[in-house]
Amino acid sequence: SDFAMMAGLTLGSVAAGTPMQGFAPSHQDNMNGEYPLSKTPGGKASHIKRFADYPGGVESFEVYSPPMTTLYSQVWWSPLPPVDLPADIVRRYNGTAMALVGWEVDQVRRTSEGVEKSVPMSASYNHHWDSWLIGAEARVRKVSLSGPDDPAAADLAGRRSGCGAELPWDQPQYVVEGPEWSVRGHPTHAALTSGNGGEFRKTLHGFAPGYALVVDSPAQLQITPMNIDTWNREAMDLAGPVPPPFVAGGGGGGG
Repeated sequence: SDFAMMAGLTLGSVAAGTPMQGFAPSHQDNMNGEYPLSKTPGGKASHIKRFADYPGGVESFEVYSPPMTTLYSQVWWSPLPPVDLPADIVRRYNGTAMALVGWEVDQVRRTSEGVEKSVPMSASYNHHWDSWLIGAEARVRKVSLSGPDDPAAADLAGRRSGCGAELPWDQPQYVVEGPEWSVRGHPTHAALTSGNGGEFRKTLHGFAPGYALVVDSPAQLQITPMNIDTWNREAMDLAGPVPPPFVAGGGGGGG
């Protein structure tokens, strides 16, 4: 079956000064609903649970990863090729910095009727994922490593999360190269790291007001997911109104 990761990146007017021309605060709900956050004992009010309530307003855009194709019981742990950000976003932020105040993630599939559906954790369990937001002055290079003793292994492993320093050595990797800082003094790339697994839909990936990840002239997004196909096709119906419970199968199922 083909699954894809869908990332919603949320932009905020967090820097001093006037928001850039064309910035229109969004009133839409979160991608995955309100986030269940607990107040810290003795602390102040909890963090904002809806990005639309962020001070100064936010706007967002969505990016789809290339598809992941798996059979029942298989594990996908391979970097996906970089994808271009929406053309209007690239054009608006070309030559300037973008302030990213949060991101949201879903994993989706298309039915035979062409309808997009979220894939429940009981069918495809996301163990973790990493991603890179890449600016115009950085570049992505595809490399193949010989193993943990490869000269480039330590640096690449240090850039990943989720399974510690382990990497799928039999899979090609994508390395972000280029200057750390742009000619305007902003970062040329940033890691969006979400080591949390199956709870990633209801985990807030956001910053306190006044803080953000900043990338100069953002152009691409590269995602490396680790997904486990737990969809027993013979016993789990994804077409129902609620996600089906996990049902173990006796062997490899059809795709």
